[in-house]
Amino acid sequence: MFSLSTATLSAPIPTRAKVFGWLLVLAGIFFAYVYMVTPGAFFPGVTVDTFAERFGLYSTGVRILGSVVGIVIALLLNSAVLLALMLATRIFIELGDVVVGLILNGGPDANTATLLALATVEVYMLLHLVRRIRQA
Repeated sequence: MFSLSTATLSAPIPTRAKVFGWLLVLAGIFFAYVYMVTPGAFFPGVTVDTFAERFGLYSTGVRILGSVVGIVIALLLNSAVLLALMLATRIFIELGDVVVGLILNGGPDANTATLLALATVEVYMLLHLVRRIRQA
């Protein structure tokens, strides 16, 4: 079984995972901006006329920013364990978004396919981090 010791908790983030983490940070900032400032420019037909629409868009932006903050903390602390935790939570959220998208759209679309691809890359990186943590 996998146990956390002081050595595994202080395992550094491998370079490949650091680069991926910073890419997630940049993408997260961009998408938070899209959802909170310019949703109509990126999602045709989206309006912000009602409270429900504004709440949905802003809460998505805030959720994205929360993920960005967690990833930045993990990267600045150079903690593979914290980055792995952030990736695990992101995978869960993105797969949930895929299910919601499939239900609301009645089937797959570009957004669900993109989220599924991103979750797949994040699973790969999570497994890479877990391997490195276990070696520490």
